[in-house]
Amino acid sequence: MTLADVTPIRSYRILALSVSEESVMATRLRQLGFVPGMQFVCEAVAPLIKNPYLVRIRGINVALSRHEALLINIEELSL
Repeated sequence: MTLADVTPIRSYRILALSVSEESVMATRLRQLGFVPGMQFVCEAVAPLIKNPYLVRIRGINVALSRHEALLINIEELSL
């Protein structure tokens, strides 16, 4: 499952990034807090086109494009 498959107002944990560790995209995602083991909440997904995704991670809201969301492997947390 990737971040592009999320349902709003649910909690998730990041498993891995599907991008080369040396890439600019991997660096950007890590700087935003998208590292394995980090938990986040999907706040909203744009209707119809599903782009962008608004997630709350480390206490901040981050908007990601669908392309970026497809690179983040996640699992849903059961409460």
